[in-house]
Amino acid sequence: MVIRILSKSAAFHGVEYNTDKIKNKKGELMIVSGFGPLQGLGNLKPEDYKNYLKAVSAQNKRVKSPQLHAVISAKGRAYDKQQLTTIAAQWLATMGYGKQPYLVVFHKDTGNNHVHVVSTRIGKDGKKISSAFENIRAIMNLNKIMGLDEQVTVKNDIEKAFSYSISTKAQLMMILEERGYVLKESGDHLDIIKFGIKLDEIALSRITNHLMPYKPDLHRHTQLKAIMLKYAAQYDTALKQNTSPLPGGFNKLANGYTSELADYLKEKHGLVLIIHAKGDKQPYGYSIIDHPGRTVYKGGDIIPLNALLEIGTPQRGTDNNQPFIPSPGPAEKDINAETINYYSALLKAALYNYPNLAQGLHHQGFTLLNNGNELVLVDQGLDVVIPVNDLLNEADLGYLIQQFTRHNDVNRELQVQFVIPLQGINIAGDIDDEQINGRNRRRKRKARTNTR
Repeated sequence: MVIRILSKSAAFHGVEYNTDKIKNKKGELMIVSGFGPLQGLGNLKPEDYKNYLKAVSAQNKRVKSPQLHAVISAKGRAYDKQQLTTIAAQWLATMGYGKQPYLVVFHKDTGNNHVHVVSTRIGKDGKKISSAFENIRAIMNLNKIMGLDEQVTVKNDIEKAFSYSISTKAQLMMILEERGYVLKESGDHLDIIKFGIKLDEIALSRITNHLMPYKPDLHRHTQLKAIMLKYAAQYDTALKQNTSPLPGGFNKLANGYTSELADYLKEKHGLVLIIHAKGDKQPYGYSIIDHPGRTVYKGGDIIPLNALLEIGTPQRGTDNNQPFIPSPGPAEKDINAETINYYSALLKAALYNYPNLAQGLHHQGFTLLNNGNELVLVDQGLDVVIPVNDLLNEADLGYLIQQFTRHNDVNRELQVQFVIPLQGINIAGDIDDEQINGRNRRRKRKARTNTR
């Protein structure tokens, strides 16, 4: 849940902004409160509300822009319009606006349900409602309404951060900064700050002791490289500056960089790419917060930044626009070790990193098929077919068969993949059937053949 205090106004432009949303069927008036006899009248116009708010505000000439305009936004559709309206009314009361004239309007024109509130900072007695530390109090009061205790939350977040394997102090700081904290080194400890308030601190000695047992997980390195190579061929790797949302579906530039690939990896795989840059200079590196693996990696140890950005772009001096992925076509018989390692890592991730095999295959976009007596892995988006025996050792293959057997009754669609034989590796079926063929990719490309 997010709360933002928007711009002040002497003319109460927030009223017209929200009533325009209602007029265009992108908003719904949820509450009209504190407007006295005005509420008993029908067919009210925006000017009626604005004039009433101006009349109340006119009792204090010292406040030039008395409008309070705020937005409370939920993630996606986690909260409906009634729930958000109740939260908004409670929030207004905690901020001192419970008896003020105010409007609450629900907006449904973005991917996140949200409500706007408009009121005046001048009470009917002519006194100004306190705006001291308004933004900080807005967040803290909303957290109280939502049952969140900052002191408890920060301690939990610190302990979670220490559950990750890290190799530097900066990596620990990245984990906490991603949670919205500001960290400042002060003497022998780090101050943990949020809402402009110091909530806790961490002794530097504790961080040093936590770094000592760190050992890189080379198996996870291979998995991460395979995942990033696979999806870098499907999602744009070009860096763009971060933005933060504004009312009306607009955005403003913010610090840091992201990309289509980074957004996808964060949402679907829990991998957060932190791009490092100084000032307005070009980014020079990146780190990976691997939430599923509870580890922070130096990105260059997985794939150098320059190589990652070049994936899927034409080679210099050629018009080759194919992705940098070591994956031969189905007719190609020679499969090199790099290709085997790539698909082996992804198949093992599907097998071991998901609640069940069906979900893992679906998430990776793979199909398993029985070609005669041979089980094969199919990456249809890249026209790749590889025998599973080439990808897994005996123990992993046995576990794969065991997992498939366990889920036979649960997932009949996946069972079909094993019992229908392939005729000359002729992959048939409806490519829009996500359960059988994996996600229908937005951008399909042929993999370049192994001619290097």
